[in-house]
Amino acid sequence: MKRLHGIALLGVGGLLAALGLPLRAEGIAVPLPSPASGASAQVFFSPDAETDRAISQAIADARRRVWVAGYFFTSSTIAKALDQAKARGLDVRVLLDRSQVTLKYSSATYFHNRGVPLWINARYPVMHHKFVLIDADTVGFGSMNFTRAGAQQNAENFNLFRRWPQLASAYAKEFERLQQESAPYRPGMVFESDGTLQTKP
Repeated sequence: MKRLHGIALLGVGGLLAALGLPLRAEGIAVPLPSPASGASAQVFFSPDAETDRAISQAIADARRRVWVAGYFFTSSTIAKALDQAKARGLDVRVLLDRSQVTLKYSSATYFHNRGVPLWINARYPVMHHKFVLIDADTVGFGSMNFTRAGAQQNAENFNLFRRWPQLASAYAKEFERLQQESAPYRPGMVFESDGTLQTKP
């Protein structure tokens, strides 16, 4: 299924080129994994797939790092899995949109109280990423926010790609870029309208 998907993508690109249509988007070219790599893809469709538990299990299987970039984050299931990964000594980092600073039911306070490293991104009107990076070869992303509603109520999708280090590397670079332009979380932090962190007088 995964190989057919890759062929379809190449076919679309070839068709556009044959028609003389411009290919203006300059995304990151990520090589498809070879059949011998053992790469796999799991596709989850909420609300019936228990996606939050699948993500938590993937985090529990992590051996080195778990980096999460999310817009909304209220899932206690995933938050606890991240806390447990931190307790096992893994490199755990969470990066959230600025809306989570003032949101009443955000996990930002939980992460702060548990010592889970947390950054807030206010560089954009919305930091709308929803991805998790695990070790050097696993990445998950989709439409689903890391929320109970996203996993158990809404019509959403989330995809876990394993043994695909090239894809994981692309997402690691994006996470590091976002982290550099973000601020470490602290309770009561306030951002200016341009996204800069307000300093106390």
